[in-house]
Amino acid sequence: MDQLPAQISSACAVALSADPSVPQEQRHQAYAYLQSVKEAAGETWQACWKLFLDGRDEGKLAGNGLAPEPRLFACQVVGEALPSLGPEALAMLQTSLFEYFSSEFVAGSAENGVTFLKNAIVHLAASVFVHAYPHVAPTFFSTLLALLRTYPPSLSVPSSSTGAAPLNPQTTDLFLRILHEVSLEISDAQLRLNKPTTRLQKDTELRDAVRERDAAGIAEAVWNVIGEALEGVDAPDQESKVGLKGKTAREVAEMAVRVAGDYVSWIDINLMVTPQTIGLLLRCVNLPSPLAITIRSATADTLIETVSKGMPASDKLKLFEVLDVGTVLAALIDTGRENGRKEADSDEVELFREKLAKLLNGVGAELCKILDDTASAPEAKQTAHGMATSLLPLLLRFLVDPRDDISIAVYPFATAILSVYKKEKKRAGAGALMPDPTMTDSKRAFLSELLAGTVGKVAYPADAEWELALEGDEDEDQLLFAEMRKNLRVIGDGIAWIDPDLYAQGVRSIVAETLDLYEAGGANDGRLTWQRLELALAMLYGFGQAISATGPGAFVLVPVEEVQRAKREQEYRIDYTQFPLSQLGELMLRACRAKVVNFPHAAVSLQFFEVVVRYHDFFRLCPEFITEILPSFLDEHGLHQSEEPVQARVFYLFSRFIYQAKSIVQSQVSGDLVRSILTGMQDLLVINAQLPDLEPPTEAILTKSASTPSFFDAQLYLFETVGTLISILNQVPDQQVILLKAVLDPILADLQASVRPTATSPEDLNAILKAHHLIMAAASVAKGFPDLSARVPTAQGTWVAVFTSATETILASAKVMAGFIVVRDAARFAFNRFVATTGQAVLPLIPTFIDCLVGEITFPELADLLSFLGLLVAKYKVNFLSILDTLLLPVFNRVFHFLQLPIAGTDDTVQHSHLRRAYFNFILSIAGAGLQEVFYSEKNKAHLPSILQSITHYISHDALAPDQRYGFGVLNKLLALWVEPYRAPTAPAPVPAPPPSPVPGFERFLYDEAVKVCFEVPLQADFDYSDAQSFQVIGEIATFLKALLQKRNNEFVDFMTNQYLPSISCPPEASAHFMTALQEAPDGKQFKKFLGEWLRTSRGPATR
Repeated sequence: MDQLPAQISSACAVALSADPSVPQEQRHQAYAYLQSVKEAAGETWQACWKLFLDGRDEGKLAGNGLAPEPRLFACQVVGEALPSLGPEALAMLQTSLFEYFSSEFVAGSAENGVTFLKNAIVHLAASVFVHAYPHVAPTFFSTLLALLRTYPPSLSVPSSSTGAAPLNPQTTDLFLRILHEVSLEISDAQLRLNKPTTRLQKDTELRDAVRERDAAGIAEAVWNVIGEALEGVDAPDQESKVGLKGKTAREVAEMAVRVAGDYVSWIDINLMVTPQTIGLLLRCVNLPSPLAITIRSATADTLIETVSKGMPASDKLKLFEVLDVGTVLAALIDTGRENGRKEADSDEVELFREKLAKLLNGVGAELCKILDDTASAPEAKQTAHGMATSLLPLLLRFLVDPRDDISIAVYPFATAILSVYKKEKKRAGAGALMPDPTMTDSKRAFLSELLAGTVGKVAYPADAEWELALEGDEDEDQLLFAEMRKNLRVIGDGIAWIDPDLYAQGVRSIVAETLDLYEAGGANDGRLTWQRLELALAMLYGFGQAISATGPGAFVLVPVEEVQRAKREQEYRIDYTQFPLSQLGELMLRACRAKVVNFPHAAVSLQFFEVVVRYHDFFRLCPEFITEILPSFLDEHGLHQSEEPVQARVFYLFSRFIYQAKSIVQSQVSGDLVRSILTGMQDLLVINAQLPDLEPPTEAILTKSASTPSFFDAQLYLFETVGTLISILNQVPDQQVILLKAVLDPILADLQASVRPTATSPEDLNAILKAHHLIMAAASVAKGFPDLSARVPTAQGTWVAVFTSATETILASAKVMAGFIVVRDAARFAFNRFVATTGQAVLPLIPTFIDCLVGEITFPELADLLSFLGLLVAKYKVNFLSILDTLLLPVFNRVFHFLQLPIAGTDDTVQHSHLRRAYFNFILSIAGAGLQEVFYSEKNKAHLPSILQSITHYISHDALAPDQRYGFGVLNKLLALWVEPYRAPTAPAPVPAPPPSPVPGFERFLYDEAVKVCFEVPLQADFDYSDAQSFQVIGEIATFLKALLQKRNNEFVDFMTNQYLPSISCPPEASAHFMTALQEAPDGKQFKKFLGEWLRTSRGPATR
């Protein structure tokens, strides 16, 4: 051990050396040695502590000291050792630590200002506190406090006005740092999230001990430090070892105020909040010097912590009365914005203003909590209401601040006060669209200003450079603005609920005035900016949601009698076209007539299309606009936009519009117009597939490229739209077929040209990527056609043959390229879509398709394949039986193959779990569709025992709780289908006799295997009874055991009592208790709670 300090110093020098000539192997050896020292901290800590103390900077100045890095490492080793130290060692370390503080921070240089060393020793001190306080180190804080005004005897120290020595700058800094670190260690909410229960309990005990023993002394000391520091903040900056002056005073004041904020959240509020302490904080927040801005910000943080402190309503209101936040903020709100400036000169000032906004928000939100709390006394509510109302002008000022982060800070207060108003209206018996009986002139004035402020913030700034990014590529500013708009809409919706007329008038005036200006040529002479027009459309977009208007009725004024009749008479349909337009309807009419989509800015045209899609029901009332809207979608403002992200969004919106307004489009659009539309889209249906040039193309790059979101994903919406447009021409089937072939034939021809059995060159990989895209495109065309229902399993129409032929072409291509995962993925998607569209017409191709996939399929793909087959089973039932009979064993054998692979980590665990659940779900789908006979068909019955064994095996081996729940669900389903009711040999045969079980003796499997896993799984040591999903497993087990009892009656009772429960060493008393509860429970649901408790209690003895 004597050589350890030198060895550590040498190893640190090698490991951290900047000399490139140091051999890498030597560096690795140094790192390995240091790691071994840390791992043996229980033995090495004393030598490391000695190294830390002996290697201080004053030694280095004489040529005998250590560099800081070995000392930092040594300090860390001591920290690692703390959990293993006994009381004597901890006491010795604490004594030595405070002796070090005295020599280094009272008489020494405070580590010469090396920040990372100071941070390390402060962290060590806080760790010593955690392990030693209060039993080993009861004087931890009092010893620290004693250092605050201590100086070396050699230094001449004048007395302060109180007779005591001034604060020592070095020890005061140390004291505050340690206080902060201690609070962080035992009360920080973020750190608490990752701590085990034992540590959380320890933290609670430490906080209690501090409150009882030292909180008063800590609070007094911190407030004294703040007071003394404030006296020196305006002094000239100068180096001084005595007292707090200038820059040192400001730094200490800031730190002390932050420490006050740390402790106000968890020690007695009466120690932290008094007229005197509030006076100190108000002095801090009002400091006039620009140099004191960080103190003011820190004070705002502490005030925010203070107002958020939990306390009775009456105490909180007294605190707010003393704080008088309204007056304070009114005096400070223009900080940095004097003389009409939009922004302050420095980021620090803007940050301070943001914190002022957060302070207002904190007080306002707390007042609203008092107003919402039914337990609040009437007088408290009245006082809180008055205080909240007095803060509303400040709320409006901050809300409209040019800085978005300042505006965002008060959103919670705005939504909270609106929530209060909503509840007042509800209590008065008024609903969403009704007048508010509690409305006053002052409340309406506030709501009017709030709406105006909200609208102003929703608008893009005058100097904004609008750009739409592809999803996932947005920059931080774009995301922030989008989130801000969403929150502002919530505020607007709240105003609309409280005063719908006020909201409607506000929106109508914005939209109408903007459209007036547009129609008067404002777009041509510069009077109308894109920001204003986009804002009007954005307000129109949110109008319907705000007034809770949906469907065609949102756009007309429907008489109450009509609505009531429609509710009374199920067959009655309201004819909306006979009624006058509502405010929303009128605004939509004006927006469509004005043709604002032609405004030369992408933000405007895009927002117009968003409005059109949201309000597609409007076109049922005014279908004449359909033939105007469709060309707008097709031109340079829509699908042919030059900006790719905008174009991609319009592809999606056009798809949604055609789909949602399909019946309206069908009534207005002829075959010729559809042909014209498709012709206009033709250049957009060209598929380009190119792997990125940034790296050499490989199959891995191919797979990544196919799964990465791209412009092609947006193109697929166009292909789906093509399908929808063609599908509505069912009255002209010949044209339907011609148009469908015109779209699909080029795609399929291109696909055949792209077929590559192997990939030996970059060109081959690009061709395979293109094949993937082409298959996806063809499938998307089918997606545009309506899905078949279970009642109509086969599509009718001459177009079915076109899709059947396309399916055959895709299958032929997929067989050749089955070795590529991207082709398999695309083919699976295609078959899913073609089956959904054409039904039984393509079912005969499924076995060949599955056979093509199974030999090449990967682990993740298999779960998706099972899901696909499950959907076919559920939809086509008996029509799919013969195909299922053929597929069952090959598919199950792949499942068994993959699930027997070893689990090497978390990813494998998740993958196994996903496939296990897919397997169980597939079996449930088969049984749920009534196709369980497939399990005992001539082809499969020899394998039924293996299938049944797989179910219990996958439940009990490496399964997560959700897997187990599905597995027991399978056992429950099969039990209900295959277990015959028990009949004693001497009992007469029932009349009529129930059908025999199709799986004779199935109950023996349940007794021998299924019952066993019912107990093995929940008796495993890692089964978590506190987990909700585990409790669902218990529920499935309870249902199974109760159902088996009901089916087999005395036979099951005899088996459990005399065979199974004794086999797991269950005591007779516990066994009898269990069977009595099972027999008396009316059903599995009632038995679940008992079973969980019984198993939890039995786990110990049962698993030995």
